Amino acid sequence: MSEVKKRVGDAKESKPIVDAAKDLDKKMTTVEEALYQTKNKSEEDPLNFPVRLNDKLAGVGDSASLGEYAPTAQQIAVRDELVKAIDEQLAKLKAIWDTDLPAFNKLAASVPAVKVSSTSP
Repeated sequence: MSEVKKRVGDAKESKPIVDAAKDLDKKMTTVEEALYQTKNKSEEDPLNFPVRLNDKLAGVGDSASLGEYAPTAQQIAVRDELVKAIDEQLAKLKAIWDTDLPAFNKLAASVPAVKVSSTSP
């Protein structure tokens, strides 16, 4: 989408394509940030930014794998709750891919794959 935005430039007639790209990116980013902590850049960042669904599920899995015992009822309940929340986010992403992405592709179909610059080499 960023490449399409670059190719269409800032022309007024490109605004619908640019707006659609921004909207699609925003929707997918919302899902991504619910699943993953995207702001972590260093080892200390998990202290500064909240843990997301994938880390929570991994933590429950790590906890349940300790010892020679079956997972507790609490671990299973938390796992089930997290899996449900993850599945909800994945359903949102699938809906975006099934509706918003084809609409964007249709809109962006008029954007040339190669753009020739007006300046000579």
